[in-house]
Amino acid sequence: MSQFKLVSDDEGYYLEDRFSRQKPLRIQFNSPEYLHRLQDAGKRSELILRSVRAAPGLKVLDCTAGLGRDAFLLAHKGCEVTMLERSTVLATMLADAITRATRVEGLADTTQRLNLHRTDARCFLGALACPAEDQYQPDQAGVSKGKAFDVIYIDPMFPIRGKSALVKGEMQLLQRFLGVDEDAAELISLAFATGSPRLVVKRPAQGPWKSPVPPTVVFTGKTSRFEVIAPVHQP
Repeated sequence: MSQFKLVSDDEGYYLEDRFSRQKPLRIQFNSPEYLHRLQDAGKRSELILRSVRAAPGLKVLDCTAGLGRDAFLLAHKGCEVTMLERSTVLATMLADAITRATRVEGLADTTQRLNLHRTDARCFLGALACPAEDQYQPDQAGVSKGKAFDVIYIDPMFPIRGKSALVKGEMQLLQRFLGVDEDAAELISLAFATGSPRLVVKRPAQGPWKSPVPPTVVFTGKTSRFEVIAPVHQP
């Protein structure tokens, strides 16, 4: 019997760990907790909005969509967000959650600013950095070069440190399913090579990991830090 199983019911898809007693993992943008986050989100409470410089019409590439919460928040603030997710399971859950959100009053408009692709971000970024005019064809997002995005956002799966109550069970389950992103440094280097004017990397507030490209500025919160690399425009 496999450890993980993708199941669906009337509320959508969920991922369960059969070897754990933890609650299954769901992606629900209309949950009371997440709706409260959207309602209260501001640049003082959400450092991602400050680090990305969220604004209506800003084009953001989210290379590691994961549970989609950061991307949805950015879209809710008016950003046009292209989401990349290489896990077929998570991409399936995300697509279903976005579709369900289209039927929720107050969220339908947000979903129109989300564009999800199941693909490996390394391949996507490689095509942005070195598009071959005779071979590369822009995908349905209409992307043909890195500068088509105002911001590239990367949130790698880093090791969860300790048993802090701040680390939710769903993130523990997600890490067991996906594992740690061993290619995080490569992903950041590829993003930097696209020439995009702003790169934002999310990482734990504490930890020994260092970006291969020194950040221009860092925004640090209680559990996370956002490293901004702005090779063209200073923050």
